Amino acid sequence: MRVVQFAGWSGTGKTTLIEDVIAAAPPDLAIGVIKHLGGVHPFALDPGRDTTRFYERGARAVIGIDAVKGVTVQRSDTLFTALDRLSDAGCQLALVEGFKSEPFARVVIGDLPSNRCVLRNPGAHEVLDALDRFDEYVSPGGLLRICREQAGGNGAFECTGTLAVTPALAADRAALERLEARCASAPGVVAARVHGRVYAGAGTIVLALIAGDLIDGSAAFAAFAAAAGGATGPGGR
Repeated sequence: MRVVQFAGWSGTGKTTLIEDVIAAAPPDLAIGVIKHLGGVHPFALDPGRDTTRFYERGARAVIGIDAVKGVTVQRSDTLFTALDRLSDAGCQLALVEGFKSEPFARVVIGDLPSNRCVLRNPGAHEVLDALDRFDEYVSPGGLLRICREQAGGNGAFECTGTLAVTPALAADRAALERLEARCASAPGVVAARVHGRVYAGAGTIVLALIAGDLIDGSAAFAAFAAAAGGATGPGGR
C-alpha cells in the first residue's frame, strides 16, 4: 500500500486535491483516506445518538453498521494503527491529510517547509503518476491477505510477525528477497511474504506465511527469525 501524505497550511486546498485524486484514480484502485481531525477543527460526535452514548459511557470502541457502511469510533488511535486497518482491508493507496510531524513522503500544498516533499502544488494526475516515489506500508494483516491470494485456499496454518532490525536491513531489497525465498522454500510452506519498512530511523521487517500445519509453520517462522536476526549483525535486534 502506498502512502501519500498531504501537508499544507489550513485553507490551502488539501481536501480538494484529495477529492480530485480519488476522482482521477482508476476505478479498480482501492483507496483509503485518513484525515487529522485535531487543531481548530476537532471531531464532535452527534449528541444523543446511541453510538455517542455508548462511547460516553466508557466503551473503548463503538461500531455502527447499516445496510451499506460501517462507522467505528475508538477511544484512542494513531496514524499507524489507522494505516494498519487500511492495509488489513486491502487498500492499495492511503491518502493522508495532515499529520505534518509524521515521517512520510508527502505532497505539499502552498509554501509549508518540508524535508520530505516529493511534489509541491501538483495536480491529481501528477500525484497518481508519481506513486512509486512515495512510501510503501504493509501491515502484517495486509501481507497475510497477499499470501492468501497466493495460496489459493491451500494451507491450514497462518502466521504473521514483525521483527525490529537495522534500518539498513529493512531497506535492503536483495536481503529481504533472500529471506522471503528462504522462508517460502521451507518444508510445508504454501506462501510467504516479507516486507521491510523504515520510518523515523527505525527498521522493521514484517513476515506473513501460510503452511500446511502448525509444526511446519512454526519451524519456518523460527528459521526466518534466526536468519533475519543474524543478518542484522551484533546488536541489530
